[in-house]
Amino acid sequence: MMTQKALLDRLETELRELLETVRGQIAPLPAEALLFRPAPSKPKGKEAWNIMECLAHLNAYADDYMAPIDLAIHKAKARRWIAAPDEPVRYFGRGKRAIRRADPANGKWLKSPKRYNFNAQNLSVDPVKSLIINGERLLRTIQIAREVDLNKPFIRKAHAWTGRYSLGNLLEYLVTHQRRHVQQALLIANKSGH
Repeated sequence: MMTQKALLDRLETELRELLETVRGQIAPLPAEALLFRPAPSKPKGKEAWNIMECLAHLNAYADDYMAPIDLAIHKAKARRWIAAPDEPVRYFGRGKRAIRRADPANGKWLKSPKRYNFNAQNLSVDPVKSLIINGERLLRTIQIAREVDLNKPFIRKAHAWTGRYSLGNLLEYLVTHQRRHVQQALLIANKSGH
């Protein structure tokens, strides 16, 4: 079992590496590489995403979850759910499934809900810059989360009537999800020849 401190240490390290990768390998790419769409390789010949769409997808998740996470941490502090660094992280059903599905080692193609699918949409905001800003914000949130017990606060699943994630499970999901799509973006960049 992983302790809460070990989880936060791992997430912080992974997120710093992801931000470095985005700044060093994705941000400098020319527009044609960011918009390059690989040949359909999904089941049933569905179009694959380009890099901009991958990053917009991640930004939409950040937009939906960062404010509720910040509120959950604030409430946990008010309730004096103090940090339990040596306590194990508890994995609840929904969180465990989400983390497993988002894991880059899970090579399955997953259908994205429509509100998180930016395929063939005009993106007015620079998703690369937004991803870096959201990544920095998530990094600060992980650092602040060290003050509370990760197993006690719960955050409702975005756009759903039911379902919720523990703070620890949701933070792990968001970082794992970013790892998955940043790796996808790097593969697309390689296919584009950049």
